[in-house]
Order: sequence, then C-alpha cells, then structure tokens
Amino acid sequence: MGLAYGPEYFQHGCGLPYDRSQPHWLQFFGHIADQIVDKLAPRRVLDAGCAKGFLVEALRDRGVEAFGFDISEYAISEVRPDLRRYCWVGKVTDPLSEKYDLITCIEV
Repeated sequence: MGLAYGPEYFQHGCGLPYDRSQPHWLQFFGHIADQIVDKLAPRRVLDAGCAKGFLVEALRDRGVEAFGFDISEYAISEVRPDLRRYCWVGKVTDPLSEKYDLITCIEV
C-alpha cells in the first residue's frame, strides 16, 4: 500500500523536500493550525492523508486532540516520535471508528 509515496516522492515530488529540515512545511501547517484553532475551535480533528503528520503535530502542539492517517507507510514512519501513536496507515475509504469535530484533507 502506498508504494508510490516513498522516500523519493517526499524528497522530489512536493517542490521543496517534504521533511522537517525545511522550515517552510512546519510554518505552513502551523499557520493552518492557527486558523483552525482560531476560527473553528475543534476539540478532535482527523487529518485524512496526513503524510508525515505535520498538521497533526501543529494541532496537538496547540492543545487540539488531533489524529491522522495516510496510505504511505514510509510517511507514517516519519511522524514525530512522540506523536506516532496518533497516526496510522490507512485509506480514505476505510470506515471511521471514532467521531471527530473536523476532518481535514489537504492536497490529497
């Protein structure tokens, strides 16, 4: 599952390399998280197609109970270690077993 979304894709397929060494990505998702918190104030968020979990990370760092899933096993393995229990490998067609106030899906 998600073989097309391995290291090569995240290094070369997103414009800038898609990893935390690029401040752009953490700033980008931090800004989105700020807007979500400010305008919607959700308690529980699910990010469908979370990749490396940058939005989950930004939301959790702002006190939101956030979760995410992605088809890429590689991307999920790159989630910040303290947040890996909140992210899993899955597809958008998988049934949800929990309820969320907001489900995000960015560039999926």
